[in-house]
Amino acid sequence: MARILILLAVVLGIFWWLRARAEARLAQQRARQQASEAAARANAGQSQSAEPIAEPMVQCAQCGVHLPQGEAIAWRGLHYCRRSHLPDESSNADGGGARP
Repeated sequence: MARILILLAVVLGIFWWLRARAEARLAQQRARQQASEAAARANAGQSQSAEPIAEPMVQCAQCGVHLPQGEAIAWRGLHYCRRSHLPDESSNADGGGARP
């Protein structure tokens, strides 16, 4: 009879220990979830207040493609989409090229 009582006490002790451990894990998960939700709410408030700044668009003087000004190549007051569209160095300022 004493063996049964000791075995029952050990089983109940293990059950109580496992249950306390599971409750502690659940409490940690809840705390993490609440912290992440609070951080998400704080970030959402910041992102809504800051408006994105639009970059001006410019047109390539050679082909007419529109692109952001930061990506364009500016040369002599005009904008170009790539280096191959830049005028030749040998051309005159009026764009007429070499005269015969």
